[in-house]
Amino acid sequence: MKIKDNELVLIKKIKEYKNIIISKHVSPDWDTQGSAYGLREIILKNFENKSVYVVGEKLNLGLREEDESKLNKDIISSALLITVDVANFDRVDFEFKNEVKEVFKIDHHLEVDEFTKNKIVDVSAIACTQVITLWANQNNLKITKEAGTYLYYGLITDSGRFLFDKTNGSTFQAAKILVEAGVIITEIYSQLFLKELKLAKWHNKAFSIAKFYNKNQIAFIKVKTKYFKNLDLGEEEIKSALTVLSGIKEVKIWALAYKTIDSDKIKVSIRSREFDINSIAVNYNGGGHKLASGAKLDSWKEIKSLVNDLSSLIE
Repeated sequence: MKIKDNELVLIKKIKEYKNIIISKHVSPDWDTQGSAYGLREIILKNFENKSVYVVGEKLNLGLREEDESKLNKDIISSALLITVDVANFDRVDFEFKNEVKEVFKIDHHLEVDEFTKNKIVDVSAIACTQVITLWANQNNLKITKEAGTYLYYGLITDSGRFLFDKTNGSTFQAAKILVEAGVIITEIYSQLFLKELKLAKWHNKAFSIAKFYNKNQIAFIKVKTKYFKNLDLGEEEIKSALTVLSGIKEVKIWALAYKTIDSDKIKVSIRSREFDINSIAVNYNGGGHKLASGAKLDSWKEIKSLVNDLSSLIE
């Protein structure tokens, strides 16, 4: 099916179900969070008699969504599950994802796991929130200021403030729609990009422990628990230190690896302005986009191999 046809299928499915569950991906970012909250508000505003539940981990808090406590077996078994910003079914952050009646996928990643036939997947979009915004607008659904604000958070973060390579005319069209919905972008920018002193100190510390390889063309920050355990930082705040490497002319590929206190895996965020890092990330239990991908390692020793593989993209 074409994207346009699937857009109408989503409208039909929302009308068909009373109970709708929206799931984020594990280790949430602003795109999955904004997509989930924004879509919930759009459904509640435009469709009558709907019960909409957002599930998954709360961004930066390490807590579960309150809606999860409202669910029971009857609700789950009769529900439509909409996944947002999730490429792989195993990354859907919902314990009972196999017990729902039907699944619909909204995403913008390269499709490596076709876990449902009902989907809107636009790999040309910079963010899942872009996909949702344009879907709502094209189908004459009202986007409230509240919904628009959530969606703009995802749009501005996944596009790197409209600087990343996949930012296109449709991205700005989505931004226009959200601003016209009443979004106050200065408030969002202040919330996202004004740093508390503790975060500024963390960024300085992160840069001080960065290692540079391949004639400074690859930069890597290895974050061990001791560096942040006393700083009261959320996972997204830890990952935000990746930005200290993004504006360095000599650095072509940069990455940050970290292991949280309650995780048995080492998570890696990898970025580039020009090289297809996704081709490497998929070999390390990860993937994502050409210029922005993630990976998971079993031990710190694997970093050497990862750096070597990333270096092969440049050489």
